[in-house]
This record gives sequence, structure tokens and C-alpha cells, in this order.
Amino acid sequence: MTCGGGRSFQSVRERWWYIAVSNCEGFHGLNIQYEMTLTNGNGYWTKHFSADEFHILETDITFLVLFAGILALSVWVATILRSRQLFHTSYKMYMAAVGFHVFSLFLLCLHYGQYGNDGVGLPAAQLLGRIFQSVSSLVFLLMLILLGKGYTVTRGRLSHGGSVKISVFMTLYTLAFAILFIYEREFFDAGLVLYLYESPAGYGLIALQLLSWLWFCYAIFFTLKHYPEKSLFYVPYFFFYTLWFLAGPIMVLIAAFVISKWAREKIVNGLEQSLAFCAYTFFLILTRPGAANKNFPFHVRTSQIGIIDDYEQGGPQPNGVANGTANGGVNLDHFPHQSMYSTSTDSGFIGGGGPNFTELFTVATPTSSQPRPPDNPPPYPGGSMDPARRIPDFTVKSGIS
Repeated sequence: MTCGGGRSFQSVRERWWYIAVSNCEGFHGLNIQYEMTLTNGNGYWTKHFSADEFHILETDITFLVLFAGILALSVWVATILRSRQLFHTSYKMYMAAVGFHVFSLFLLCLHYGQYGNDGVGLPAAQLLGRIFQSVSSLVFLLMLILLGKGYTVTRGRLSHGGSVKISVFMTLYTLAFAILFIYEREFFDAGLVLYLYESPAGYGLIALQLLSWLWFCYAIFFTLKHYPEKSLFYVPYFFFYTLWFLAGPIMVLIAAFVISKWAREKIVNGLEQSLAFCAYTFFLILTRPGAANKNFPFHVRTSQIGIIDDYEQGGPQPNGVANGTANGGVNLDHFPHQSMYSTSTDSGFIGGGGPNFTELFTVATPTSSQPRPPDNPPPYPGGSMDPARRIPDFTVKSGIS
């Protein structure tokens, strides 16, 4: 027997609908083949979407445009920083995080765009989009911790112990994300409408987020202790990203226990994108290379770091200067204080009138208290010059090769 038909349901609010088929006169069940297409109206933006997925596509398209704008602005800022030799690794990490996020939104828009047509979408694109979004979060989190420890702001490298700790921590974070995705695909029941973080891996990820915030606070405290002049950058940096660190766990708890299940996915998606947009926008504003920006963090140029690193690799060194230092105080572990480079926070941005950093690596010509002999001194018997009156030649040697 073959049959077909349709039925419409209406309700005053979102509800979950379940359909059951039975044979009331039989005792052996049913052997049937069926195909059902459940829709919400006839519009493209709602037809194949569940009520908890309404407006996700529009939200993702909006934030794709916004994040693309941030990426374009970050590229423009990067060209300025590069021209001034201030394009540090930390800013490259920021650009990578923004790029990953833009790509993830592009993949998610592809999936939901196709989902609006056939109700299936592109599951592979959706999975890759979520993975790249997680990578973006990991890179940004790593950048925040590194900057908190002063990397590229007050130091050019981390200690061996610090590098090991960060490597272990980020490995644990990556594993937690991987287990979270695997757990969702293998153990989540599609009929229970579970939240991604309602799993052991999700709870572990929340714990790691709180631990990373404590590490962030600890790192900034000691950085400011040794470099108080950097408070113009680190104080707003600390307060804003403290809110960002804590907003994640708070949002997870609200989503799991407060927001209704039939509205949770679309609300959480909007909140996650909004938090990420605020975080990336604030960093772009905080590091804009303008003369009016008193919060600008960098004062040591990338060429300086390269020169210092050359010393440590056995390159030419100024006389009497130990490996890794120049001018008696510049090294990769502790940059000199900003006052050693400029007299104002924005001197490096005004018409190129910043200090000449190459002078830090130049050995001055030694002077002698004895007068230099005339060009043609009276010869001694035999036509030779008196050795006692000969002044040794001095040459200026630069530490820059």
C-alpha cells in the first residue's frame, strides 16, 4: 500500500513535535518505508530551520561582514607597523586568529545557506567551521597570555620553564576541544537537544578557561611590577579581557540552566559571535599605531630583536658586551624601559622622528688625552717616525653586521 499526504500544526509558541505510526490491529509491528519533510512555513529563512535555529544564518552573515572588516583593518594596521618595524609576533597571532574566525564563519554560512535550500546542508563544512572557530579561540587565548607575560612588549622571548608550561597548557586545551567534538558526535542523542558543553569535556574546558584567566592575572601582575610605565596598556587590557575570560563560563552556565531549549542555539550563537567581535575589536583599538594612542604597547622594534638574537647566535658583538646584551642592558629576556628609547609615548609616530636605535649597538670611538701628531712629523735618523709618538689608529666598530 502506498499513501501520501500532509498536515499543518500551529501553536502560540515554539514546541517540539513527535510523530508516531502504529497499527492498532496488529501484533507484529510495521514494515514500512517513509520519507518526511518537516518545515516551518515557506520562507527561505525559516522553511527548513528548526525554531531554535531561526536567524542563525542571518547572524552569521552579519558577523562575517563585520569580521572581514576587522581583518581588512588589521592588514592596514600591519602595513603601518611593518613600515615602522613594530610588526611583532603577537600582532601576527592576532591577525591569524581573526583570519581563522572569518574562514570559520564563511564555512558556516555555506552550510546554513545550503541548509535553507534542502534541509540537509553541508555537514562537513559545518564541522570544519566549528573546528576553525576553536582554532581561532586557541590562538587568541595564547596571544592574550603571551602578551600578559610581556612577550614582544617587555621581553623578546620566554624562559624555558615558561615555554614548557604554555606548551603543556595549550596541548591540554586542544585535547579538550578535540574530545568535546568527538563526544558530541559519538554520544549525544539527537533527540535530547543537548548543549555542546553538557559533557565531561565541556566542563573540563570551562575549568581550563578559568585556569587560563588566573594565569593571565598572575602574568600581568608581575609584568606591571617590573614595567609600571606600561600600565597605560596593561590596565585596560587586564580589565576588558578579564570580562572576556569570565563571560565564557558564565554564558555556558546560563545557556545550560536558564535559556529555554527551543531558543538556546540561536541565542548562544549570537552571544558567542558578539563576544568574539568585541574581543577582537578592542585589541585592534588598543594597538592602533596613532600618535594619540597612549595605550600603544610596543616600543622595541623588530630589527632590534633580530640584532640582539644575532648576538646570541654568535654574531659580531660590541667590545666588552656579553652575549645577548648591548649597551649594557638590552637583551631578549628584559627589554629596556621605554624611557631609554623615547621621551614620549608617541615619539615613534611623529614624522619618523623617533630615536635612532642603531646607536645602541655602536661602540664610540675612543679618545686620547695626547694630542695627535702632525701629518708630517719630523723623521728620526734613518727616515723613520718616532714610535713613542705614534698614536694607534682607532676605528669605529658597529655591532650591526
